[in-house]
Amino acid sequence: MKIFYFTSTGNSLYVSKKIKENFEECDLVKISRELDEVIVEDEKIGIVYPLHSFGLPIIVEEFIKKMKFNSNPYIFVVQVTGGGKSNNGFYKINEILKKKGVSISNYEEVKYISNYIRAGRNPSKERAIKAIEDSEEKLNDFIENITLDTIKEFKKRKNQITFLIHDLWRDKYKKRDKNFNVNDDCINCGLCIDSCPSNNIEIVNGKVKFNGHCVDCMGCINICPKNAINIGNSTIRKDRYLNPFIKRDELIK
Repeated sequence: MKIFYFTSTGNSLYVSKKIKENFEECDLVKISRELDEVIVEDEKIGIVYPLHSFGLPIIVEEFIKKMKFNSNPYIFVVQVTGGGKSNNGFYKINEILKKKGVSISNYEEVKYISNYIRAGRNPSKERAIKAIEDSEEKLNDFIENITLDTIKEFKKRKNQITFLIHDLWRDKYKKRDKNFNVNDDCINCGLCIDSCPSNNIEIVNGKVKFNGHCVDCMGCINICPKNAINIGNSTIRKDRYLNPFIKRDELIK
């Protein structure tokens, strides 16, 4: 069994690790642009991801389109949100999978607290822990269901308005790192480079440089140990967020 997960601040990794604890043989595979075509031969696989702009993260959609199936596995999907709700991620995954002759077998949405620092303030560690604890029973029930290969009929429909918003965000909002900047607190540790899923960051002449391929995951901003990365001036006084049960070194490549 394999669980393919996409994470920037650790929430989806936390969920993936909780699921893994319940299976004797289970590999966790981090989704990034470095993954080539994946041929699925397992009888059971999982896909775990955060909700991005009412839908799938860009890299998750790219990855699922590259998947090939040699069988008809039990496929479970977990969508981790910051408190919002949308069926569009599930719908889009199932739409892609059906073209490959497979479909979602079971799915669940787990709600924590938003850590999208571009648009709001990150939660305190205490609030983050409480949100995780509040969702633990729901997650445990889902884990029990997938250990029993329970089938959950897929009846989700897309929301046309939020589907359009997501498509505009994905396809038209190209300069996501336009206002990213790095102050003098930077120590050139390279964590931003190692955590970036799209290979968008490099160090040139001792300075961190963003190359215009940002997927808006906020990973680099949150993982920086010196809070040196900001979006204009809007994030300078905002707390950074990492899942309180995940270590920094678990989020790098």
